[in-house]
Amino acid sequence: MKLKLRDLLMVSAILFLGFIAYSNFSTLAKNWTSTNCYKNIQYRLVQDGKKGKRFRWRLQFKNNYHQLVTFNYGITEEENNFLTNQRKTLQAHQTSEPVEIYTNQQKFYVLVDGLSFEVSGQPTEPCDTE
Repeated sequence: MKLKLRDLLMVSAILFLGFIAYSNFSTLAKNWTSTNCYKNIQYRLVQDGKKGKRFRWRLQFKNNYHQLVTFNYGITEEENNFLTNQRKTLQAHQTSEPVEIYTNQQKFYVLVDGLSFEVSGQPTEPCDTE
């Protein structure tokens, strides 16, 4: 009898740990995506539930340049809205802390422009050409 109870507890513990691992895996960020303008500035998004009717996201940026960068960024749900009203500074190869953003829909755009290798933000670099 004791052997069966021990086996049952072991199986339960393994299933519980598997559930926790799956839960954590399912909330991990997707792969890094290059921005619309600069291939060495990447971002990733994790959907983090809802707040009321709005979707909550965690947005992170990564600087793949070998030097400090500053850049503008913005979030828009409208395809023709190009306003970048936030600023970010990252050291060489630094990943930013997650920024919490809210959207009304699951489809939206992350825009980046005005990249500079100076803290002042001047001069700015043109978008990468392919």
